Amino acid sequence: MMKHLILIFSLTALHLHADESKHRLIGLSEPSREQDLRDQVKTLPEVEVAALNMETGEVTFRYDVTKLITNYNAKKPPAPEAVTKRLEDLLRAASNGTFTLVPLSTLPADKLQKIQIQCGLLDCKGCRYAAYIAVAKLDGVEHASVNEHALLTVMIDPAKTNRAALEEALKKGRIELKPL
Repeated sequence: MMKHLILIFSLTALHLHADESKHRLIGLSEPSREQDLRDQVKTLPEVEVAALNMETGEVTFRYDVTKLITNYNAKKPPAPEAVTKRLEDLLRAASNGTFTLVPLSTLPADKLQKIQIQCGLLDCKGCRYAAYIAVAKLDGVEHASVNEHALLTVMIDPAKTNRAALEEALKKGRIELKPL
């Protein structure tokens, strides 16, 4: 019984400094990229994936801010933007730029418009990532994903972008488009 109490107190002590922050993530292009993200995060000091929503592209990181921020000063804790920048820098470096953080969406889900575009042959993870990244960073794109059948699904803010802009970006990225 005493050993169990010591273990519980030890585990509690480990999480006394645990902080969490939620972000939208560019790079979750398809389901297999979830494991890629988890593998990359394992290489980051004192950072773990606390939650991940593939539908929205949102991730919650858990970390010890005292170890995450170099020269941490308890009397002057870092601003949330500084923590986000540090997480972004670490994640970008670990993933060679294939994962990046962007601000959370402020648009309610019911205001988003779903657009699906059938692409040509995308027979590998890299090809699917290329189609995804061609649209993922466009202003007004809240989330995108591509499946093994080369179907690109994009959730957009219709006030900022539209199907024609998505198709143009894909063509610019030399992604073949096919009728649905």
